[in-house]
Amino acid sequence: MKITFIYPDFFQYEDGSFMPEGRIYLGIAYLSAVLKNAGHQTSLVHVVEPPRREWLVERVRQEAPDLIGFSSTTHMYRHVAEWAGWLREATGIPAVCGGVHPTIAPEEVISTPGIDYAAVGEAEDTLLELCGALGEGRDTTSIEGLWARRGDRVFRNPARALRTDLDSLPFPDRSIFDRSLFCADQHPRGTLMASRGCPFNCTYCSNHAQKSVYPNQKEYVRFRSPENVVAEIEGMVAEDPAIEFIRFDDDILTTDREWFSRLSRLYRERVGMPFICNSRVNFMDREMARSLAEMGCTVVCMGIESGNPWLREKVLNRHMSNRQIVEAFAACREAGLKTVSTNMFGLPLEQTSMVLDTIKLNGLCHPETIQVSTFIPYPNTELHRLCVEKGLLEGGRVDSIFGVRSPLKETDLGWEQQAVRRNFHTLAYTYARIDGIGNRTLSRLARGSLDSLVLSRRLPSAARRRAFDALTAWAAGRWQPDWIKY
Repeated sequence: MKITFIYPDFFQYEDGSFMPEGRIYLGIAYLSAVLKNAGHQTSLVHVVEPPRREWLVERVRQEAPDLIGFSSTTHMYRHVAEWAGWLREATGIPAVCGGVHPTIAPEEVISTPGIDYAAVGEAEDTLLELCGALGEGRDTTSIEGLWARRGDRVFRNPARALRTDLDSLPFPDRSIFDRSLFCADQHPRGTLMASRGCPFNCTYCSNHAQKSVYPNQKEYVRFRSPENVVAEIEGMVAEDPAIEFIRFDDDILTTDREWFSRLSRLYRERVGMPFICNSRVNFMDREMARSLAEMGCTVVCMGIESGNPWLREKVLNRHMSNRQIVEAFAACREAGLKTVSTNMFGLPLEQTSMVLDTIKLNGLCHPETIQVSTFIPYPNTELHRLCVEKGLLEGGRVDSIFGVRSPLKETDLGWEQQAVRRNFHTLAYTYARIDGIGNRTLSRLARGSLDSLVLSRRLPSAARRRAFDALTAWAAGRWQPDWIKY
């Protein structure tokens, strides 16, 4: 069998403009490796800009596959659905769609014209079985982890159990990607994952929705052996001399301290390259920060998401205190690590004061880079259900969490909330400067004055707005460090 994967890798905005992503996607790389090991052929149409119908149809015809394989997030599915229709009309080639979106919203995917199969859950073994059945002309309607459509009938098979021995997987097939399509900041990085899964159930994240489909969901978090991880890095670096640093794409690299200690020792001995990783404040203290620095880590990404304790705990299901967050970032800073904080606005039940809480907490944490995204409710997540119950959904899907448009009805969007969102970075670094004033009384007065420009109802709104605009225009760019490409 020959399988041609199609991967959308761009952001398109409402005005038709777009931004290419151009990066390696390990999900497809793993699928390709497993299929090749079984004797199948694979190819990839890596779509880094909105394609014309004629171009996409011709590219697929050139590949002449027996099966088309889409991989899709929720953001990208509107594109995938359109392309599947184009290709069905023009080629008639059967198509399977896998990835996060088919796992959490399989009904939508299997109902899409042009999609014959929806892969639910991790799909290495599912796709391998599907290709074997198609190649031999066997029935495909009872394959574990696969929803299959035959005319008006849909066969909904349960997700297969998670593969717990990740070392049994071949290394990802990076050769399927054309590096000339990568964006510039991807060329010096070698990307891999040392684990799969996240132990937490944040209500906005798709992880808990994905986890729920598996019969062995208690084994959702799995680690490769440190030896296996280091062997992949060595091979990756040997094949690509342009790699200057490693990017661990794991949800949280530092969950298991004993495993991390073994990885750290091997990494220092056999790799010794700088690297970037994701962690979480629950797993970050001075000891862990020092261990990361000694191993070669240069940048750590950690989520704040909301600086309001009530919203963070009761709505987002993130159980951590403001003090714990500040101390985790401080531990990284003391160890010489640069940090990236991730944050959201546009959350359900969020008020302007809560957005300001997030800004002020970032000011206390002093991250080198502040990532700000707009909340998007993913299907079958707890926060999506809350949005439905509250009647908050009104907009369609968007390509990126980094736009400003939200599908939620705005309940508290006066000029104040628009202004703090627009000036998130400037305000965070301004509060950081205020907190750094040596005189506590002066610092408290300055902070209170800035709070009042946004929150006070005693001062006339027009006067507050003029003063706020003047202050942020003066402060913009003055104290912000260079953006870290992570």
